[in-house]
Amino acid sequence: MNERLPMKKVIGATEIRNHMGRLLNRVHKGEEHLLIEKLGIPVAALISIKDYEEYQRLLSQHLLKDLGKKLGREAKRQGLTEEELRQEIKGTRREVFHERYGDLNS
Repeated sequence: MNERLPMKKVIGATEIRNHMGRLLNRVHKGEEHLLIEKLGIPVAALISIKDYEEYQRLLSQHLLKDLGKKLGREAKRQGLTEEELRQEIKGTRREVFHERYGDLNS
């Protein structure tokens, strides 16, 4: 398995417009990440869906880790034990589920 990073190439918006099909193929094959400039200012990036999904996964992990740290600090500030925090979260999950889906036992 060839695990190398795609080449990064800066490209103008006009070139994207004129050669979109060819450039999409290169991005899809994992050959390049295209940084798109307009009037010399970077405005967007064109990456493969595989790379985008990996980015989303890493971003979600980062946000979850950050949320965990914030939750831990707030629990400590309120003097909650780990078990009390777990029970609070469990109750909140039930409330959110009920608000979103109602009573499913009806």
